[in-house]
Amino acid sequence: MNVYERVSHGSADFPIGVHKTENISGFELYPHIHKEFEFLIISCGSGKLFVEGAEYELAEGEGIFINSGALHLGIKTDSEPCSFFAIVFSPEIFGRFGNDLIMNKYVLPIMRGDIVFPSVFGKNEEWEREVLRCCSEIGELAEKMMPCYELKIKELFLRIWRIRTEHSEVRSEDHDKGLEKIKKAIEFIQNEYSAPLSLNDIASSAGMSREHFCRSFSSVMHMTLFDYVNRVRIDNGCRMLTESDMPIGEISERCGFNSFSYFSKKFRALTGQTPAEYRANFRTFDSV
Repeated sequence: MNVYERVSHGSADFPIGVHKTENISGFELYPHIHKEFEFLIISCGSGKLFVEGAEYELAEGEGIFINSGALHLGIKTDSEPCSFFAIVFSPEIFGRFGNDLIMNKYVLPIMRGDIVFPSVFGKNEEWEREVLRCCSEIGELAEKMMPCYELKIKELFLRIWRIRTEHSEVRSEDHDKGLEKIKKAIEFIQNEYSAPLSLNDIASSAGMSREHFCRSFSSVMHMTLFDYVNRVRIDNGCRMLTESDMPIGEISERCGFNSFSYFSKKFRALTGQTPAEYRANFRTFDSV
């Protein structure tokens, strides 16, 4: 396992997934990275996102483009209901890596950051409204799977990419090396979450001093280091509860918790359920 999320986005021969989320008490998005591109659109409410450390406020009807390999998260700023959908898709929706003009001229420069798309798009300009319309149509097509929906979705992606390329710009700012160090620490945590983790271990994985690392981590992630460690451990606990019949006590140990009661306390604080309730509810839902 590594820093990249495990969720499957579509299939190998049609790598696109549409994920809809409804939060009854405010916008929140777990810190993560994936190799795919993403368009995230707020359907109702509002949200505050951080992408590669930059802050964005999204209102209802606005969307944001998230590049491949970009660290992104959303933090709760109020308790109002919020719903959004994310279109997550592989760059290979446009073609194959290698001897492919479209990939080499219009896709790889975006992935490398040599060319920068405007991040936020909404209702101010006609081209922004067109991108939103295309994203909404992709969401509907992916859900209904009507005849020729794959061709229609690919056509819409090409239209979006052409529009956004026309409004892109050449990158001018320097690369943030500090952010790359935080990503190394995140990958270390993801790989070693089951073992005892000290501040020294994690800071060393990033090549930073303890003090500098803590300040940088909190600034980028908007949570403390050990809040994040617990989130990673609980996230893996959720996966083990749903993918195995392993005893809950053993799952607690494999997630890096020395105390079963502390595991249960943290699990309930983050999910609203006990581990046993979470497993039972998942199996009830899965059997419907």
